Amino acid sequence: MVKMNNLPKVTVAMAVYKPDLDFFRQQLESINEQDYGNINLLVWNDSPCEFKCEKFVSQHITKIPYRIMDNGKNNGVTQAFANLTKAADGKYIAYCDQDDIWMNKKISLTVDFLEKHPECSCCHCECQLIDDYDRIIKEHYYPASLEIVNNIKYQKNTFLVKNWNIGCAMMMPTSVAKAALPFPDMVFHDQWLEMFALTKGNFCYMRESLLQHRIHGTNNSQTLHGVEKKSDYYRLKLEKEKNFFAFLKEHLVYWKEYQKVEMCISVRENYAQHPGIWTFFQMCRFIRVRPGVMLFELLMPLIPEWMFSKILNIVRQEVRKFGIR
Repeated sequence: MVKMNNLPKVTVAMAVYKPDLDFFRQQLESINEQDYGNINLLVWNDSPCEFKCEKFVSQHITKIPYRIMDNGKNNGVTQAFANLTKAADGKYIAYCDQDDIWMNKKISLTVDFLEKHPECSCCHCECQLIDDYDRIIKEHYYPASLEIVNNIKYQKNTFLVKNWNIGCAMMMPTSVAKAALPFPDMVFHDQWLEMFALTKGNFCYMRESLLQHRIHGTNNSQTLHGVEKKSDYYRLKLEKEKNFFAFLKEHLVYWKEYQKVEMCISVRENYAQHPGIWTFFQMCRFIRVRPGVMLFELLMPLIPEWMFSKILNIVRQEVRKFGIR
């Protein structure tokens, strides 16, 4: 790697929580071997009491400057990335997980794309999905063609209800990321950043596949997180969606485009509290807004608790298999 000080500086922002050391080593080494000459690495240790990462990082990051930060406690993944965003000082910020493998041209090709497309407020590279043993389980991550995913109408329709973008594949101007602060606790940082980016320019998808994203049993996922029984589902999932929508009203200029989703949340909450013929037909009126979710919730009053737990396990397995957040 040749150091070129005229290159725009890139801050790699990595949040770490009780990492698998082999996966963590692979991630660090793939950052260390980037062919781009102006990188600094910020590591937020979100498990400072259980894992001291200074020595481990120093063994595998030998070519670029790095800084390890924590505040003595677990903050959760979203606030960990918020703290990293506050500390970032590069022109661009590249968000990073602790267990993926980056291609050595990931940063250089992404910076080149952003420099050539100043209208782009955030870009997302293609990637492969791999398992615990580095086996490829999905060759292409994008759910549709480049023409479709780069359509702004498609983006606005999917960013709120389907968070399939992953932060480790995203790079954006640090000024845009800082303007998105504070990050809401109700969702992952990447979902909020993708929605906010549309207020500052275009969200762009690259053709190049530049990382291998690892899917395994300990991946952090927002899908049904903390839900073990039906009462948890209503309390956590519906409440979280209500609170996030209240946040959007205050922080997102185009929130009115999601008014059908807001009405849908109200109808779902009413059905959860008062299942019956009238509320059933109200749910059916909005089923096209969130088809999978609405069908599941329509059946929930009929599902016994033991069966609900089995369904949860199946859903979580499918979510991990396809890399859905």
